[in-house]
Amino acid sequence: MSQSVNVKRPAARMVLLAGAALVGVACGGGPDVSVQHAAVPHVGDSIYVEIVNEHFNDARVHAIYDGGHRYTLGLVVGHSKAPLNGIPWQPHPLVLEISFIAAGGPYYTHDLLLAPGDVITVRIPPNIATSAFFRRR
Repeated sequence: MSQSVNVKRPAARMVLLAGAALVGVACGGGPDVSVQHAAVPHVGDSIYVEIVNEHFNDARVHAIYDGGHRYTLGLVVGHSKAPLNGIPWQPHPLVLEISFIAAGGPYYTHDLLLAPGDVITVRIPPNIATSAFFRRR
């Protein structure tokens, strides 16, 4: 199984997403979340999200913070990659909503606990319905 979310943090921040990593391990099939500590330029109080759509259908992606703030990350054509999108960081869990243009209702990630300056890559798998990381509400 390919990884669904990859988080890169500035080298000075050595905080792990232990809860998210445990969710991936508990669901079997290997980790769905990996945290890499990498040198990232100073990005202030924002987080950056890159979407890789491995699914056939085009996907509309939104970032939703617990508490209701919603940010549109854009439309990602099937079998393509969208550029980094910056959104303001908030001290709340973040969920990504994936809606396919030509298929059913939305899918949601598990809660992501991010820090200012985090850079995450989210992979939308071709078999999202059987993914342990994405769920329907």
